[in-house]
Amino acid sequence: MRGSRKDVRIFTNLYIELDQKHLERFEMWCWRRMEKISCSNHVRNEEVLLRVKEQRNILHEICKRKANWIGHICVETAFYNELLKERYKRG
Repeated sequence: MRGSRKDVRIFTNLYIELDQKHLERFEMWCWRRMEKISCSNHVRNEEVLLRVKEQRNILHEICKRKANWIGHICVETAFYNELLKERYKRG
């Protein structure tokens, strides 16, 4: 039996939230590695961000790059569609 749309939507939202948490963890892990901060030092994430003078921005950067990529795809697709229309008109 297939799940309802509501079940799928809930699962999708949960999956997205988990991905976001993993990406944020990865970002903090990268900052800690670059600053050579050991896990045994018990330094809070906020302190790490203050040390590197950065904010959490990996999710924002991913969204920005996705939007840029989608823009390229849409423009490219529109260009090819126009090219095909012209080819079939002559054809």
